[in-house]
Amino acid sequence: MAFCTHCGKKLTEGVAHQCVDDIAANSMKYTASAAEPGPERTSSSGASDAKTASTIQVDGQVLKNLLKNPMSALNMRGDQTGSIYGLIGMASSIIGFWLFGLGFKQLIYSGLGMMSAVLSNFGMGSRALLMGLFSTVILLGSFWFTGNMVTKQKLDIKEFIAKIGSFQLPFGAALIVSGLISFMSLKLASLILVFALMTGLAANCAAVIELYRIGSSQWIKFIGIALGIYVLILAIVQTVLL
Repeated sequence: MAFCTHCGKKLTEGVAHQCVDDIAANSMKYTASAAEPGPERTSSSGASDAKTASTIQVDGQVLKNLLKNPMSALNMRGDQTGSIYGLIGMASSIIGFWLFGLGFKQLIYSGLGMMSAVLSNFGMGSRALLMGLFSTVILLGSFWFTGNMVTKQKLDIKEFIAKIGSFQLPFGAALIVSGLISFMSLKLASLILVFALMTGLAANCAAVIELYRIGSSQWIKFIGIALGIYVLILAIVQTVLL
């Protein structure tokens, strides 16, 4: 048998008990008690949303669309998801340089013995990896800096990486193909490499011009400043670090 702890009345199972005295004396308590489940549900819902937001999945369909239509990268948002695709695009170019360096050295030192080939590949691979990293970062950095300087449109660096970084994916894929082929045919790999680099440079200029909406009267100024900064900084980095 149970009794109410406030008024002492007998509690009947299955019958709702309303303690009038306690409600009158502690109305705020009952109101707060009734409202307690709400915040808990809200907190639980918020935690679930935060967990979902923190779990970012790479959509293969988005990558496929970027390969087929690189200009769709300009629609990327500068949030965490967009930044992931931007970093993937940049990483593809860096990996392509690295593979080409390994394949290039493998063919040159293939007749010098296994140990010599391994050591030479390690050195050339590291150099090619750094070259790809610096080249990609400096190129995008020079485009971003020049675009913000020449035009009135100021883009956040995260938004720029999300858009122009993901734009690198098809050219990075071509560099990866070149790197893989370099283990078998250096001549064919070099042709693909040069084609990917030249096409990528021209396409990047066009994409950044479109992104910043640069008028035709400023094209030469923009390209000249951006590429000038790129070549200068890359030459310094190559001399000092590579």
